Amino acid sequence: MADSQDLYRELGWKIRQARERSGERLSQEALARRLGISRTSMVNIEAGRQRAPLHLLWQIAELLGTDLTILIPSREEMLATARKVELEKAMMKQIQDAENDPARIRYLLGFASKLKATIESTGPDKEQHEQRKPRS
Repeated sequence: MADSQDLYRELGWKIRQARERSGERLSQEALARRLGISRTSMVNIEAGRQRAPLHLLWQIAELLGTDLTILIPSREEMLATARKVELEKAMMKQIQDAENDPARIRYLLGFASKLKATIESTGPDKEQHEQRKPRS
């Protein structure tokens, strides 16, 4: 399962999506003002850096015209989030630079295939880390 940081990041993303879809199309500042919090706090809640208390989440859902349960990520959403792979800028640059280098492209494709196979083999029903016997 994903860690609590992932949970709050996903919650914040869902709040932002609901805010942007709301009938009033509230800005972060306008929503923060109605909630009685700072704009910075609203930015941090949406980014998952600040953990909003339950009563504040209730208020956010109410102001956005949605149900709180819609904002709380499901187990399936959290598993999908935990399995996302984000590449660092240096890796992205290597991939982009490989455009005209067939050997590098083959190497990167092989690496990506192995990575994909590893991710798929460590699904939610399988242990991600097997217990190893100590060496004698």
